[in-house]
Amino acid sequence: MKEIVVERDTTVSLSEIDNRSCVGIQWEDGSRCMIIRTQEGYCSMNNKNIPNIMNVWYADSVQEYVTRALNQGNNTDSRAFVFDDTKALCEWMSK
Repeated sequence: MKEIVVERDTTVSLSEIDNRSCVGIQWEDGSRCMIIRTQEGYCSMNNKNIPNIMNVWYADSVQEYVTRALNQGNNTDSRAFVFDDTKALCEWMSK
């Protein structure tokens, strides 16, 4: 897996990911989510047992979702990762 960053020295540039990329975000509290495509756009599904339907927001692309996620509030410790395939993303989510 490679970390995605918005404007820092990067392993994978944000411009290198697309809507087919398998992307996960680790939030500053340690929880994880995967970006998924829905009829409304791209959103995320977290790795907790309780669905959080009150705070769902959508983006038009995976890039837009990652940018918004990493730039919101004082969210300085959150990180995004791109995975080689869905299996690797799901394994990471299960940890």
